[in-house]
Amino acid sequence: MKARKILSLALAAMMAAAAVVSVSAAELTESNSNGQTEVKAHIDGGVPGDVSYIITIPDTVDFETLAVPENNTDDHNKDVTYTVTMTKLVGLDPAEKVVNVYVKDQNAVVGSVEQFYIANKSNADVKFAYDVYTATGANVNMSTNVNFNTMETNGFFLTGFSEQGQSLTGTLRFDLNQLYGESLARIAGDYSGYMVFFSAIEDVQ
Repeated sequence: MKARKILSLALAAMMAAAAVVSVSAAELTESNSNGQTEVKAHIDGGVPGDVSYIITIPDTVDFETLAVPENNTDDHNKDVTYTVTMTKLVGLDPAEKVVNVYVKDQNAVVGSVEQFYIANKSNADVKFAYDVYTATGANVNMSTNVNFNTMETNGFFLTGFSEQGQSLTGTLRFDLNQLYGESLARIAGDYSGYMVFFSAIEDVQ
């Protein structure tokens, strides 16, 4: 029986809203009952002094261990979810304004390099693409891929928030077929990439 090849890759995804907006998760156990979370935010006031907000996103999204598939004729995807939440929103008139959120890869260039990537930490020339979706489970399809939209300077449109407590849970998808036929000696190692988020108060369309 052909041994199944295993490749360990890790994805660290950092998000920012104009500047960085991050929240670190903590695990509380019987032996470690205390924890803390740092929350950061950038306020881009479309109407200066009138609106303030905090958008909360995960500090890390991890694909964990990925396996090289036995063939590349079938679909072999590894999905992980992420959530973006409007934690605080004060002073916004939802009939007129919305807080729009955009996302792009750290190295994205409009009209040229627009894909999201994770790169080998020891050799940045070795990298693999992943896709960002605004849906989960059976609802993940081309229309929910942010690349389906047009990339602007600030990134791909992700979602718009008009009320405190609103959230979006989406999917990061890694196509394992990218690994098929690759030399493990060349690609093995830890990988990471960064998603850069931007937010702005804009007019309701």
